[in-house]
Amino acid sequence: MKLFIFILCFVIHFSGVAAQELFDFVPESAGYFLVLRSMRSTLETLRDNTNFFGAYLGDDGFGAERAIYGIIDATGYNAEVDTSLLKNALNRDLLLAGEGLELSLEDLLTFDPFYLLEKLKLSRARIFIVWKSESSFPLLKAVAALLDMTIFAQPGEIISELRSNSGTLYYHTGDGFLIIGGNREAVQTALSTYQGQGRRLLESSEKAREIAEMSYDYTITGFFDSDRFKIDLGLQSPFSVDNTVVFARPEGHTLSATIVQDTIFLNSQDLEVFLKLADTKESEASEKTYGDYTVFFPSSSVETLRNELTHWFELDLEPYRELADYIVLLSRESTGNARIYGELVSEVPKVSAVFKNKNGDTSFLENPLKEWGAKTSLYRGNRVYELENDFDTIYFIFSPSTTVLTTLTPEEYYSAASSSGTLRDNVSYEFVRELGMEKDIVEAFVDVKKIFKSLIGISLDSAIFYQQTFLENGKMVHALRFY
Repeated sequence: MKLFIFILCFVIHFSGVAAQELFDFVPESAGYFLVLRSMRSTLETLRDNTNFFGAYLGDDGFGAERAIYGIIDATGYNAEVDTSLLKNALNRDLLLAGEGLELSLEDLLTFDPFYLLEKLKLSRARIFIVWKSESSFPLLKAVAALLDMTIFAQPGEIISELRSNSGTLYYHTGDGFLIIGGNREAVQTALSTYQGQGRRLLESSEKAREIAEMSYDYTITGFFDSDRFKIDLGLQSPFSVDNTVVFARPEGHTLSATIVQDTIFLNSQDLEVFLKLADTKESEASEKTYGDYTVFFPSSSVETLRNELTHWFELDLEPYRELADYIVLLSRESTGNARIYGELVSEVPKVSAVFKNKNGDTSFLENPLKEWGAKTSLYRGNRVYELENDFDTIYFIFSPSTTVLTTLTPEEYYSAASSSGTLRDNVSYEFVRELGMEKDIVEAFVDVKKIFKSLIGISLDSAIFYQQTFLENGKMVHALRFY
């Protein structure tokens, strides 16, 4: 939800350099680069054309845009910098590059400048940020004011410091450009590369050069070699990642982000297995669900199941080895796609996982629960097992067609399900699904309309939609859309 908001706060400190000059700073040894372009115009486009950002930025919703410009004005006042300088910087290009620090999808979605720069200070990573401005020192003062840091420069030193009690950043002011890095070596490497003293990434990598050329058409463009970019969504599997590219920009009434990863399989049969898992999710979308989010994924993907349960149930399965193994058994003895759905906005986890039974006889699945002393009962003709530990109560509901794992009591579960509709009845789901890939392996839908209604009392169609699939050439595609 914080995607461009925090990026915007971050970019207020930076002016852009010419596109080619941006990449001239990136050394051959760099593990990645991330380019941000025209952020202010992008935010205005998203505010005016998408329900999600319209509600998040607008005064009738969260009012984030007014808050952002308040930060700009306050920062400019404290640093004695003309605020128009900072506001104009919103539309300039920004480069983040380096090595030694892994980035993740979560880092992009919560691109908080304090978080990122604190990460740099604590890790002393070889990462640098580059921008160009004829007023580079006022911008440096604004950075120092926002981060509560002190500018410390020794006469004659090429690289100087920004100091605070929690860490140090390093900077260099050159002829119309400024570099800030996590350590001195990062700044020195960027400067040396720009001056032609080292080989550049775009000179040695055709892939990086291709992505750099494509960056002109996107608001966010990233290139990451190896597995430096982590995605804590979708399939969990032992395949290796060769490189990752990231693209994001406004498209119609949505913000669209696409992540493509070149994968390495030990044999082609493994890829074939994944290709066969892709489907349209028609039957799953026709089932009743409650709450504000729904996730579909193959029940055969056991590691994905573990990851999803940990994420959505807020339950760490590692201390409960027997329970974790049992849930894996439920998944292996089911067919098709498992479904997880529930409420993101709730004081306690309200979530359910539904598995399709391979056959109607589930007695062998119920035996372990009996051995553990789970409380048994009947509800609407279905067998219910209540399992408690020190922190959680989980219910298992067995019917001829499905097995349900839920944090709700049977009464709460069936009440919620009966009063809810299907995704096929959801206008927002139908809109984003039509724009997405026809077939996918993993699919997640967040009904933001319900979240906005709960948090700020406004009702408008809005959603976040995630898909993941494989292409026949082995590329893994992640698509994320904000509507």
